[in-house]
Amino acid sequence: MAAIGLLFGFSVPAMASLGGNVGSIQADGAHMNANVTRTAGDTYETHQLQSPTGTVVTEYLSSSGTVFAVTWHGPFMPDMQQILGSYFQQYSAALSSQASSQPRQYGRHPLDIRQPGMVVQTGGHMRAHWGRVYIPALTPAGVSPEQLQ
Repeated sequence: MAAIGLLFGFSVPAMASLGGNVGSIQADGAHMNANVTRTAGDTYETHQLQSPTGTVVTEYLSSSGTVFAVTWHGPFMPDMQQILGSYFQQYSAALSSQASSQPRQYGRHPLDIRQPGMVVQTGGHMRAHWGRVYIPALTPAGVSPEQLQ
């Protein structure tokens, strides 16, 4: 639990929640004091939030306006509770389970949580973090996880 506390202690605040809608992106950009760039594609659009601290968060929205994936890279991890929204409890349980089953490896290797309703992959080192989280059931047809960067 101490490692989880440390992870959240060095977080960048406020992102749109996974499974949420497009409405929070402007508020997130204002809260982060971020530059927001929107790019439309055939099956989804992206909103890239560049914070002054250097962390870049990209939110992927389906044509129905649902956030089906979030990716990030930069010197700081995003606030996982904020970006996961209602999926945070599932993430916390999986993280705790993984930490107790592999105590020596926890925090030293990339994190790869693959559950039926959510995939979380993170990695990096101090001042160079990256990750992605997505909901397979909400991901538009024809969009592969490799496209979410």
